[in-house]
Amino acid sequence: MAVLYFGREVFVPLALAALLSFLLVPASALLERLGIRRAPAALIVVFVSLAAIAALGWVMLGQVYNLAVELPQYQQNITQKIDSLHLHSAGRLSNTLAMLSEESRQLRGGVAPATAPALPDAPRPHIRSRSRAVSDPSKDQLSVQNDQPVTVRVELPEESFINLANRTVTPLIHPLTTTFAVVVFLAFMLVGREDLRDRGIRLAGRGRMHVTTSAIEDAGRRVGRYLRMQLIVNVVFGTVAGLSLWLIGVPNPLLWALLICVLRFIPYIGIFLAAAGPLLLSLAVSPHWNVLLWTAIMFLMLELIAGNIVEPLLYSSSTGLSPIAVLIAAIFWTLLWGLPGLLLSTPLTVCLVVIGRQVPQLQYLDVLFGDETALPPSERFYQRLLSSNTHEARALLQGLLATQPRDQVYDSVVIPALTLIEESRHAEEMTSTRAEEVLQSVEELTEDITSHSSLSEPPTSNTPKLIVCVPARDLADEIACQLAAHILSPASIVRVISADTATSDVLQTLDSLHPDAICVVGVPPQSLRHIRLRCNQVRAHLPQAAIFACLLSEECDLSNIRSRVSTEDAQHVVCSLHLMEEYLSSLLYPATQPDEHAQKSDDVVEDKQNLSEPLFEMQGGNIVDESEEGAFQRLATNLARSYDAPIALVTAAHNERRFWEAKCGLPDDALSFADTMHDPSVLTRLVSTESILVIPDTAEDPRSADEPFFRQFGIRFYAGMPLKSHDGTVIGSLCVLDTRPRQISEKQKEMLVWITEVVTTAIELQKATPSPEPTVETASDSFRQI
Repeated sequence: MAVLYFGREVFVPLALAALLSFLLVPASALLERLGIRRAPAALIVVFVSLAAIAALGWVMLGQVYNLAVELPQYQQNITQKIDSLHLHSAGRLSNTLAMLSEESRQLRGGVAPATAPALPDAPRPHIRSRSRAVSDPSKDQLSVQNDQPVTVRVELPEESFINLANRTVTPLIHPLTTTFAVVVFLAFMLVGREDLRDRGIRLAGRGRMHVTTSAIEDAGRRVGRYLRMQLIVNVVFGTVAGLSLWLIGVPNPLLWALLICVLRFIPYIGIFLAAAGPLLLSLAVSPHWNVLLWTAIMFLMLELIAGNIVEPLLYSSSTGLSPIAVLIAAIFWTLLWGLPGLLLSTPLTVCLVVIGRQVPQLQYLDVLFGDETALPPSERFYQRLLSSNTHEARALLQGLLATQPRDQVYDSVVIPALTLIEESRHAEEMTSTRAEEVLQSVEELTEDITSHSSLSEPPTSNTPKLIVCVPARDLADEIACQLAAHILSPASIVRVISADTATSDVLQTLDSLHPDAICVVGVPPQSLRHIRLRCNQVRAHLPQAAIFACLLSEECDLSNIRSRVSTEDAQHVVCSLHLMEEYLSSLLYPATQPDEHAQKSDDVVEDKQNLSEPLFEMQGGNIVDESEEGAFQRLATNLARSYDAPIALVTAAHNERRFWEAKCGLPDDALSFADTMHDPSVLTRLVSTESILVIPDTAEDPRSADEPFFRQFGIRFYAGMPLKSHDGTVIGSLCVLDTRPRQISEKQKEMLVWITEVVTTAIELQKATPSPEPTVETASDSFRQI
């Protein structure tokens, strides 16, 4: 901090130049695209900017001169307004109050005011002078001369040239040198911006190139957008204010419009500085008060609209700063650098927050000053429960339910809170008694909110199905079953079995109810093995039952659950209440199930980001390395997660090498089972003649209805894309499988095609390249082209 303070003569121009460079880089880049070289383009942008500033300054000086000429004629209006306030009556009022106070004090003391007795006027003595006044003519003439005014002239010595220069030029040296330094820094930054970026990356370390590049791009994008949006807002604000002042009758509206545009860049006090001039002038231009009143109302309305509607919509999220961070930054940088620090406070703090987001050691900067909430809703809800603040916990849930679907709120807030309670209990950070109290609070809150909310009626075209929810083990699992009942009850009849019920009683109840579906529900961290055990018990007692293994978790990983719970124990696996509702609706009410997956297309970009890491890992080395096989495995896992599917496969055709196979959600012997059924494998044969093949229901489609592989593992949905070589030979397939009938959107189909092209390119490069070194370069070029 001491370095920043004592070095402010250098740091302030440097920071101002950097701030202006964010604003002028797009203009310089535009000139470069038009064919002008970088150095001339940068100089043209700087020269035009200086010319524009000089023109605005000249216009403002002219307006100030006109205002100075017209100002004396408003003296009478100011005098009338002062007289209308009756300020001279304040003296008489204070004297009256003092007299009344004295009288009251004397009356409380019981003493009458002392008054002097009236006495008759005494006769005045008559004194006669014994001497007579003698008239002196010389003295009379001297007194007459003394009564005449005497002219006095003060002559100052002639001011030297050095003193004149010192008095006029010295105050201008500091701002002129600062301006010159800003212009020089700005020109060099525009010309060498790429070199400066490379030096910053080198300074941060080559091993952190990705982090440094992301930080530079993020900071430049946020600061540039903030400055451009604020410039637009200030210009519009100044234009509207100038027109309003002209209509009201305030002189020199152009001057005030320009000042408003410039001064609003200063946080907090800028608008007050801009409004002070028009308000004071409106006080003088008219003998009445209406001009001042309309001017104040105009500024108040414009600032309310700009500060609460326009600015939040345009750039509130672009800075990434919380309101308290903006205030703290303004105070800190103002104390450090004065008025320039106040002007630079927001951009400098934005850069610090971006660094905090990219560098783990400085993450506290993002936590302190960032606009993201310090705790996610699930942890906030959990903290309110721990502090026994059920009022705020209820308000939090009700606020989320007002804007989000019920299943989404339960999946993102309540289920993670249950998981946190279970983790604390298993880690012995919370006693069992305390955990039970918190769980009961969750149960009461959700029941209370559900009882006061209106639920939609079940569809009249279907007979409601009976669904039984069985907790895997304890009270947390039972509460999860109750949450599932809240989601499923509008369309189905849901029964929840208590967690205290013995296993024999559970099986007897299921046998007597004959449910259409049985959901074994649990929450992490130790419920998966209990879910598997409970599913096995139910399957042994009811071999034909439709069983769903439901491990409700915020980190939804269907393939992991599917690989650990066999299809013999549970035909279907789900990891959220939303998926549970979708699975049950598609299986129990297939005729009324909406095509939700066809509507979900906005998340495809995020899914591509999840798949990018394993895909680009393939381009970095030999495809037969163990790490590359791991990349294919992660690709299959992320592919299943992106499509909300339990199974995904990267499989090879017959007689192809199988080192690059990958699977998730199936046991180890699943692929060998598929290969023994047909030659080549069924998964490759289905797509051998198609560019992309989607079978919404494999049980109804003649191409897949008789496939033993699908029947063995309960596959009801298939989406596949062939892996074709450059000559059209099918060398394998990329498949997404599900245990329920469903659809995928067009964008999800496009993403499957994109992934297949990348995988095929990586495989062919490995087969065609004899050594690892050319493989890396060639694969990198091909991936960049894709």
